[in-house]
Amino acid sequence: MGETVEGCIISFSLVYNKTMPNIITPKQLAKFSKTLQADPTHTVLQRAVTMNGIYKASENNFLSRNNTTVFSDELETGSVTNQDMSGRCWLFAELNTIRHQIIADHKMEHLELSQSYSFFWDKLEKANMFYERMIAIASQPFEDRLVARSFEYPQGDGGWWEYAANVIEKYGVVPKSVMPESVTTTKSGQLNILLDRKLRQGGLKLRYMVEQKKSPAELQAQKETMLADVYRFLSTTIGTPPETFDFSFKNKDKKLHRDTGITPVEFLKKYYKKSFDDYAVLFNDPTKNYEAMYQFDQGSNMVGGREVNWLNVDMETIRKLTLAQLKAGEALWFGCDVNADSNKKGYMSLETYDFNGTTGVDFSLTKAERLLSRDSSVTHAMTITGADVIDSTPTQWKVENSWGEEYGNKGYYTMSSDWFDKNGYVVVVRKDLLSQKLQDVLSKSPTMIPEWDPLNSGLIQ
Repeated sequence: MGETVEGCIISFSLVYNKTMPNIITPKQLAKFSKTLQADPTHTVLQRAVTMNGIYKASENNFLSRNNTTVFSDELETGSVTNQDMSGRCWLFAELNTIRHQIIADHKMEHLELSQSYSFFWDKLEKANMFYERMIAIASQPFEDRLVARSFEYPQGDGGWWEYAANVIEKYGVVPKSVMPESVTTTKSGQLNILLDRKLRQGGLKLRYMVEQKKSPAELQAQKETMLADVYRFLSTTIGTPPETFDFSFKNKDKKLHRDTGITPVEFLKKYYKKSFDDYAVLFNDPTKNYEAMYQFDQGSNMVGGREVNWLNVDMETIRKLTLAQLKAGEALWFGCDVNADSNKKGYMSLETYDFNGTTGVDFSLTKAERLLSRDSSVTHAMTITGADVIDSTPTQWKVENSWGEEYGNKGYYTMSSDWFDKNGYVVVVRKDLLSQKLQDVLSKSPTMIPEWDPLNSGLIQ
């Protein structure tokens, strides 16, 4: 141990040897300072930023001139939902696309589907997925990259469209009134801390059992016992999902409809006539080949469920198909980097902030460069519900967020097409809208994307 510490000290001192050319010198500092003193705008900008902060000082107050809340093509949607302090946007976005379709098909005045119901099943399925992974990689050392990452992130709130499709298809859906939100679902941090701890405990137990050469039957029996504990924990903190429920509504023609003792799966099949198999996930990743299939390794939330499987295409194709689906009367699940160039007023525009002008420093990176350097990723999912088309070209898009009505225009955002190009990554589109060439690509074997790929290194929150 002493030799290691001494070696570190020697190495550290070499880095800071003043005779080396790579240190910051007084001459360099004097040059930097002189440059700023020669810039008459620097002091003014410095005052603005230090008094108001970088974002507020750089924000464009005139975005409404070119980014309006009027759209030539938009779906009837109603009030927005609120995921509160949780990372369930991917689930809210898909439940929103489903509820909009149900409302339209059955002439309902309003419907909100229970997010906590689907959240419960996602957590349980992720627990099962984690335990199965622990068994599969139990022979690998703790310092193995996949083992370390698995224990670091046993599960989480985040997910993809396929995660929502998996739990909705298997467990159905219920109205929000049947299983309402709880403090735990709206503020899920405490739940995740304890659930992660429980999963790590179980993961260690399974690893030890594999080392002791326990049989597959013994491992599965132990896993079932641990899943029972997870079910109990989720039931206590979220609520117990109903097996059956009653549902009634009056449509816009004032006609009464009533279901008694309907199951969540029966409800889904009765009121939502579309199939998840009829949709394709389109990505735009300029670091990879276009018109090719890719799949995330270790990417599903469910054993035996859909994998995160996607077709990589250019943004022109994504914009064209997004508009086609809107014109066909369907909203779209949409994933983007919401943290870039957007504000709470509801504008998603490349003109939202001028950091270069405020600081005099160039921050420009291409979309590919931002991905490769991990400056950008898919951070949020929403629902595209409209577009403003001028001379056959969409100039802006209406986006339904899940942050409540206090953000944007009563919860809706205006996204410029150039923002869509730079910060949009994924849309879910009906397969029949794709060209025959792209439909043929869907059947090809995907290239596997490792878990540490920039797009696969995190889950949409």
